[in-house]
Amino acid sequence: MLLFVYAIVGASKILFKGWGIGLESLNIAVISGHAMNTSLVLPVAMSLLARQIDPRFRWPGAGVGLLIAWWFSINCVAPYIHPLQEAIAGALLGSVAACGFLYCLENTEIKKIPHAALVIGLVFIALNTTTKKYTAEQVLNRIAVSISGAETAFKRPEWRAPVDTTKL
Repeated sequence: MLLFVYAIVGASKILFKGWGIGLESLNIAVISGHAMNTSLVLPVAMSLLARQIDPRFRWPGAGVGLLIAWWFSINCVAPYIHPLQEAIAGALLGSVAACGFLYCLENTEIKKIPHAALVIGLVFIALNTTTKKYTAEQVLNRIAVSISGAETAFKRPEWRAPVDTTKL
C-alpha cells in the first residue's frame, strides 16, 4: 500500500514534469507529496501510539492524526508549496492509505513497545528534524526529462494563473 501511494504521487509528478500532463479541470498539476506523506504517516503513528495506552484509543488516535494532517495540508502546504487542490488531493490519497493500513491491522495484536524504545525513537525523530532534508524533485526532474525527451522539466502549468505574492 505504501509503495502504491508513493507511486501515484511520483507518476503524477513525472507526467507533469515530462509532458505537462495534469488534471486541468481540477487545477491539479501534481499530487502533493508533502500532504500525502503527512496524511499517511501521522494518523498511523498516532494510532499506534494510542494503542500503547489502550487499544480502544486506536481510531480516536488516528482521527486526531488525520485532523492534524489535514490542518497542515491546508494551512502549511497549500499556501506555500502547492495550490489548495493539489494539497487536498495529496491529503485525500494519504488519508485513504492510512485508514486502509489501519483497517488491515484491526485483527493484529500490537505488543507494547518498551518505554525506552519509544523515547529513543522520539529523540531520533527530533534530531532528524535538524538535519538537511533530501528532496526528490531533482531526481524526478531528471527522470521526467529523460523519459519524455523534453529539454527541461515543466515547472508551472500554462492553465494556472500567476501567483499573487503580495498576499503571502
